[in-house]
Amino acid sequence: FKIKCDDFKTYGNKVIDELTAFAENKDGWRVADDNREGIRIFFDNAEGWLLLRLSVHDPIMPLNIESDVIGGTIKIAEDFYDFIKAYEDLDLTSLTNYIF
Repeated sequence: FKIKCDDFKTYGNKVIDELTAFAENKDGWRVADDNREGIRIFFDNAEGWLLLRLSVHDPIMPLNIESDVIGGTIKIAEDFYDFIKAYEDLDLTSLTNYIF
């Protein structure tokens, strides 16, 4: 996701911090213990995970989603979208094009 504000590192870190707090309290979401960059969340209902991180040099937040079940990545993307849609300084076009 392209970050549309000047202080992209602060904004990206805020998104990751708030996602971490949200995921720790969300049923069926489990934050990985070994996060080294960004945040990895496991999703019980989709037998998969997502990784959201902040680029070191560019104003972007790469997102990776994987699942072991058919339709699992869509389910994870939909669940994640319910959280991430509140961040107006992220260009979520790629995610919304995938879901909708």
